Amino acid sequence: MANTFSASDLKRINQKIADRQDVFYWQTDRGITPQEAGIIWTDRHGYFTDEDIIEAVNQALDGKDTVANLEPFKEEAQTNLGNVNSVRIATLASGQTVVIRCHPRGICNGYFYAESLASETARKAGLPAYSTLAIHDAADETDFAFQVCEKLPGTAVQKWLEQHPDDEPALLLEMGKCLAKLHQLTVTGFGPFDNTKAKQGDLVGVHKTFAQAVRAGLPFNLQVLTERDILTAEQATAIDKLLALDNPLLGCTTPVLVHNDFADWNMLTDGKQITGMIDWDECVGGDAVSDIACWSTFFDPSRLDGMLKGYWHIATKPADFDEKFELLRLRYTISKMTLRVRRYEWFPDESVRKRIETGKIHLAASLKYFKI
Repeated sequence: MANTFSASDLKRINQKIADRQDVFYWQTDRGITPQEAGIIWTDRHGYFTDEDIIEAVNQALDGKDTVANLEPFKEEAQTNLGNVNSVRIATLASGQTVVIRCHPRGICNGYFYAESLASETARKAGLPAYSTLAIHDAADETDFAFQVCEKLPGTAVQKWLEQHPDDEPALLLEMGKCLAKLHQLTVTGFGPFDNTKAKQGDLVGVHKTFAQAVRAGLPFNLQVLTERDILTAEQATAIDKLLALDNPLLGCTTPVLVHNDFADWNMLTDGKQITGMIDWDECVGGDAVSDIACWSTFFDPSRLDGMLKGYWHIATKPADFDEKFELLRLRYTISKMTLRVRRYEWFPDESVRKRIETGKIHLAASLKYFKI
């Protein structure tokens, strides 16, 4: 990393990564160019050796435990289904198996404290979330930030369904129940959590209102999609007005803990239950419908009914759910489409292209619903 960016460029990049004030969805709105993101994260597994990781983790554990065995690196492992961290599995001398989530070298820890506190909050409430053993902040461009947390049991739902597709209805039901239980947990504030306050043990969103959190990053998103002919200028203007601060559907008064990335690759299962909820790095304080809307944008719309069947088994359906869901699905689709089209320009991968096509289905449905 030090050989790629100048010290001033790296300082600017880290400031952008750490500042979530104008962020609706971090990977979309993190304030750096797709090219910079590509340089940083495409080779995220190549920044450190096994020896680097073992030495750094042992120092972070500060004598409380040590790494006895670091499993060989496997890029295709379910722990590396994401796009941000390089993830390794280790066994400690105490016998505990842990997950080590490493940022690229030189990149600041922008959210490890917030996501660790969110997961711990969920775990204490009886949900299958993890506890964190240690967090290390990168001291300079030669260092790397990482989090050491307990390894939860199970297989990623995405991987499980590849081998057991007939289990999908039952697992959708269980995911819905799990999500509804999460939304029973209230927090303070809206939007991304303040990482500095989380380090002190306080989970506090950076916005005072839900509407402010929803509008964060919106002008940028609309600009990107208009420039790439995904939206017309007229459609962008109509969407901006629809998502106004005074829209009563954005008047949430009781923020709850929203995972914000509740997808098949971030849920673990034994084939019957959800055994793990991982990757909390997009978590926010918000309206419960946010998580449902976000989840829906990853998949074909036909999956939604199965998940909601489980959700309403635990939660009571609000009177304004349908309209609020459509509004928030539109917001998430705009955000995800911004991320995908920008990523595709520097990484024209088939999986990204397929997600763009899925996004177009959701976007067309939303525009039709709101007659835009």
